[in-house]
Amino acid sequence: MRSALALVGGLAIAASFLDFSLWPIAWTAFVPILLALSGPLRLGQAVALGFIAGLATNVPAFRWLVETIHVFGGFPLWLSAVFYVALSLFCSLEFVLFALAVRRAPRGAAAIYPALFWITLEFFFPNLFPWRIANSQLRVPLLLQIGDLTGPFGLSFAMVWVSAAFASAIEGGARSARSALLLSSAATLGVAAYGLVRLPAIDHAMATAPAIRLGIVQGNLTTEEKQNVRYFETNLETYKRLSQELSPVPDVMIWPESVITEPLPRTLRMLSASGRQILGLRWPLLTGALTYEGEPDRPKYFNSVILFDAEGRVLGLSDKQILMPFGEYMPFGSVLPWLKRLSPQTGDFQAATAVVPLDVPGLARFAPLNCYEDLRAPIARQAVRRGAAEILFAVANDAWFGDTMAPFQHEALALWRAVENRRFLIRVTNTGVTDVIDPAGRVLLRLPVFQAVATVAEVRRLRLDTFYTRFGDWFAWLVTAAALWVLLTSARSPGRSEHPILPRPPGGAPE
Repeated sequence: MRSALALVGGLAIAASFLDFSLWPIAWTAFVPILLALSGPLRLGQAVALGFIAGLATNVPAFRWLVETIHVFGGFPLWLSAVFYVALSLFCSLEFVLFALAVRRAPRGAAAIYPALFWITLEFFFPNLFPWRIANSQLRVPLLLQIGDLTGPFGLSFAMVWVSAAFASAIEGGARSARSALLLSSAATLGVAAYGLVRLPAIDHAMATAPAIRLGIVQGNLTTEEKQNVRYFETNLETYKRLSQELSPVPDVMIWPESVITEPLPRTLRMLSASGRQILGLRWPLLTGALTYEGEPDRPKYFNSVILFDAEGRVLGLSDKQILMPFGEYMPFGSVLPWLKRLSPQTGDFQAATAVVPLDVPGLARFAPLNCYEDLRAPIARQAVRRGAAEILFAVANDAWFGDTMAPFQHEALALWRAVENRRFLIRVTNTGVTDVIDPAGRVLLRLPVFQAVATVAEVRRLRLDTFYTRFGDWFAWLVTAAALWVLLTSARSPGRSEHPILPRPPGGAPE
C-alpha cells in the first residue's frame, strides 16, 4: 500500500507537468506521498518510497530527454536511454531526501514541516531541468504574482502545505488537522489576495510605459538544416524573407539562438556589403550567432547574441553562461575522453560569466537570455538589477526536444522571470514555443509550434523595482534555515504512529 501511494503521488506530479490544464492536481499531489511516509518506517523503506515517488515523477514528465540526448548529443539511442535512467535515478534523490526528512521529524505544528523540507530541496537540489511544483500553475496568473516577493518558492510552499494539511486530516487528530487546514488555507488565500492587489497595479504600469514594436521570427528549421553548413545561406534566407514580410515595420527584430552558424570573429565591428545583403538588414537586429576568438588552428567558440544596427555595425555582444551538457560541452569529458568519441557532435564551447545588456540606441535596453538561461532566476535578476535592463528576451533552439511537452515545460519555468522582475519576457525559438509574456506572467501571444511564422508584437519598457529583484531568494533561504533547525533539534517523534493510516501486520511490527 505504501508503494502504491508513493507511485500515485509521483504520477500526479508528473501529470500536472504533462498537461497544464490539470493544475489543480498539483495542490494535492503530495497527499499520497505523505500518507505513504506516515507511521513508523525503517530507513530502507523511506529510501525505497522516495525512489518510487521520484521515478514516478521524473520518468513520465521528462521522458523527452532520451530523444534530446540522442539527437542533441549524438549518442547512440541505447546509450541515451542509459543516461536517462541514470539521470532519473539521480533526480529521484530529491524525493529520497524529502522522505528521509519527513521520517526524521514530526509533521510539526499545523503540518508545516513537509513544506519546509520540500522548498529547501527545490531551492538546493541540482536538477538539470530546475522545476518547481509552482511551475504547474502556468494557467492561474492570479497565483503567480507572489513571484515578485518570493519567486516561485512562495507558491510552492503554499501548495505543499495544503497537501500536508489534507494528509494530516486523513491520518486523524481532529485538532491538529483543523489548524493545519485553516492555516494552509489562509496562506493560499494570502497568495491569491496579493495577486488581486498586484495585478491592477502592474496593468496600470504597463498602460503608462513607453511602447516598442518587436519583430519576432520563428524559422522552423530542422536539426539537420541547423547543423549542416550547406544550409547556411538558405537558413538565413528563410529568416530574411519572414522578417521583410512583416507589417507594420518593427522597431527591432529578434531572431533565435544560433541562426548565424558560420562562426564570426569576436573582433567584428562592421558587416561587409555581402553580409548586410544576406541578412537583409532594415532594422536593428538581435540574433543568435556562433562566434570565435583565438588562433585559427585552435579557436575558442562561444554561443552568442549579437546586436547589429540597420547599417550592419556591431553594437554589442553577449555570450551564453549556462552551457547545455551533452551538446555544448561533455560532462566529465576531460576526465573520460572516450565519452567525446561516443558523441562527436558534442561541442567544446566557452562559458561567459555575466549577461551583457544590449542597448538599441533611442529605443530600449535589452537583456539577452540564451536558451537554458531563462530557467535560471539569478541571471535575469542580475541583468535587471545591475544591468538596468528594461526588456528581457530569450533566444533558443528547442528543435532538439521534438514534438513533446518539453518546449511548453520550458515556457512554464521561464515565465517566472517576467513576474519576478516585472519585465516583459519575449521568447524567440527556432521551432517554438515562441511567445510574449507580460510582467504579470500572462502569455499574451504564442506562435504555433513547428511552423515558419513571424509577427510584430508591442511590448512596454518597464523600470519597476521589485522586492525579489533587490533581495533575491530571501524566502527560500529563510525556509532552508527553518528546515535545518527542525532537523537538528527534533528527534523522531514516537507519537507519529498514534494514528497510522496504514494497518500494521500481526505482532505490531512495522510493515
